[in-house]
Amino acid sequence: MPPSKEDKFYVQSVNRALEIIEKISEANGHGISVTEISRSIGLPVSTVYRLIQNLQAWNYVHENSEGNYTLGLKLLQLGSIVLRNVELRNIAQKYMEELNKQTKETIYMAILDDKAYELIYVEKIESLRNVTLVAGVGTRNYVHSTANGKCILSGFSDEKIREILKKKGMPALTKATITDIDKFIEEIHKVRELGYAVDDLENEDSVRCVAAPVYDYRNKIVASISISGVSTNISQDLLHNEYKDLVMQAAQNISRELGYRKE
Repeated sequence: MPPSKEDKFYVQSVNRALEIIEKISEANGHGISVTEISRSIGLPVSTVYRLIQNLQAWNYVHENSEGNYTLGLKLLQLGSIVLRNVELRNIAQKYMEELNKQTKETIYMAILDDKAYELIYVEKIESLRNVTLVAGVGTRNYVHSTANGKCILSGFSDEKIREILKKKGMPALTKATITDIDKFIEEIHKVRELGYAVDDLENEDSVRCVAAPVYDYRNKIVASISISGVSTNISQDLLHNEYKDLVMQAAQNISRELGYRKE
């Protein structure tokens, strides 16, 4: 339900632009003129035209050869991202639940915002212990201090990783955070060789995490899943042995369902 003008978060220009997109979508691809949109939503032609020019610049709206407007390819691109993430989460759910039962720890699935180069948690299953980790679904995190971030970055070239880290920075979140690019690249080489990554008190002082990358049908890393918990429950030995085996197997199962075939 669209917000009303009385809503404290109501932004007139945003709502008008979205209303225009809705009206264009109702034209079923045949296109609709500025005049028709103006008449339909009760706004002056000049206002509608100005908003459409901005939407067109972002490729949310396209002007056809007849001067009418249809939805732009940007919406198709965004829609495909939504569908891909929905599919990913649906496939991963059962394997994440199984990990949760096996370990009783918090299980995360994360993807990369490839514009901001930030980690985004898209799924979380809470610990069965009396422990609640702060990061929730939709939370963003650094890539250099997290096991999930390391896994996802391992799919990039060393050169690209250096470019990302120089742009984003490598703040020391704890005493254990890797803040040197060369040392981090060495860590990524280990991830590629071993097939998993760890966060050993690097992102939070009392939290350990082990993660493995998820691949799609293009053999491309599209996500990462992890087991996370407090250091009093997860020892380094447990992290590098039993838990890494469990998370790698789960990631492999999800990848297989996404069409991944190891070359």
